[in-house]
This record gives sequence, C-alpha cells and structure tokens, in this order.
Amino acid sequence: MKKVLPIFLSVSLISIPSLSEEKKEGWKVHTELSYVKTSGNSETETFATKVEGNRDYNATRVKLKGEFLYGKANKKENTNKLNLLGRMERIVFGKFFGFMQDEYYRDKFSGYDYRNVFSAGLGYDIVKTEKHKLKGMASLGYALEDYKSGGTEDYPTGGLNIDYIWDIKENLRFKQELKYETDLQDTEVYFVNSNSSVEVKINNNFSLGVGLKIAYQNSPPSKDIEKTDTTFLTSLIIDF
Repeated sequence: MKKVLPIFLSVSLISIPSLSEEKKEGWKVHTELSYVKTSGNSETETFATKVEGNRDYNATRVKLKGEFLYGKANKKENTNKLNLLGRMERIVFGKFFGFMQDEYYRDKFSGYDYRNVFSAGLGYDIVKTEKHKLKGMASLGYALEDYKSGGTEDYPTGGLNIDYIWDIKENLRFKQELKYETDLQDTEVYFVNSNSSVEVKINNNFSLGVGLKIAYQNSPPSKDIEKTDTTFLTSLIIDF
C-alpha cells in the first residue's frame, strides 16, 4: 500500500488547481451514507459511505471519489472494501477528450491486500443533453496487485467504461456505470463492474437513493473465492 498511495495522491494533486482558482470555480460534492443494524436471531451490521467531488473548469474535468463498505454478521467481519479514484479529463476537440486516472482497491474478502491500476486513454461524450449524459472511455494502463495469500503480480491492462445519467424528472435521477478491464497478457483475467442507482431528491441538498453493485472477477486469486460480489444499499445522499 505504501508503494501505491503516492501514485494515487500524485494524480489527485495534479488534478486539483490552485486554491484561489478552486474557490472561484467551486466543486460539486456528492456524499452517500448507509447504515443497517439487525439484532435478535441474527446480528448484522453494515456501514457504507461514498464521497465524490466533481469540477469542470475551462476544458478540464476532474473527478475524485472514495468509497468504503464494512460489514459484520454475528459479530464476525464479513465485508471490508475500499475504493479510491482520481481522474482528470481534458477536452481535445469537439466531444472527444483525453484522460488519465489512478484507481486503488482494497478488498479483504476478494483475495487482495490491494490492487492499483494507473491508466490513460480517450473518451467521447456520446450524448450530452439536459436530461441525458452518456460517455464512453477506452484506456490502456498498468496494474499492480498484492494478494492476501502472498505474492504480487503486475501486468498491462486494457479497459472500457460507460457512464450514463438520466434525469427522468426534476427530482428523479438514474445512474449507470459499467466497466470492463482485462490483463492484456492473459485475457482470461478480466473484471466486470456494474453500478446502478436511483436517486429521489427531497430538497436542494438531500436525496434518498437505492443502488445495486455487481463486481465480477473471472480469475480470483484463489479457488475458494466467489467470482461475483453483489451489494444492495439504500442511502441518504447529501449534495453541496
């Protein structure tokens, strides 16, 4: 992890302009909080949080995101996930943009001490209207992996992303993120991640949301690890 976080932080710092400029332009910050606790015949506890910052200035777009999910069942930890992402996009011409990003994963129960992928590529704003925003991205990168069972791996990667936002009504929004990533040296090693959510706005700052996340890895680090993780959450959302 010590080798990985400096890479993530460097991308984040490169992406953030000076403080004076930040105040002038401003950031849009999106936070989600979820907590569930049951007791009785079974005891479960789940906590999830997400913080995302977005900023557009001139021809540059910046996205910083952090997600954390933790859970226990009958006082025994069964979920522990952390995901950090920093991405900077720069419009090249028309609807085309170039980007670079660093994404860091830590998933205790999927076989990884950490997984870090640094990538760069080209994207296209397929649709950008008042109600619909759809963009696609293709990238090449490099992955560094550290396994819970011991050992490390690094390899070149290729990825495809689709991001979609649909403002169905003034107070109702649907989001869909879909990501595919593969080892370019061994295409049997690949990952597919889907994140679907619906948000209902209560007022200018608060919303309620439901989301479904599906994470699939075709070749887990060990045979006793399931290929698919599914997470369903209801959240309180704060935008400012």
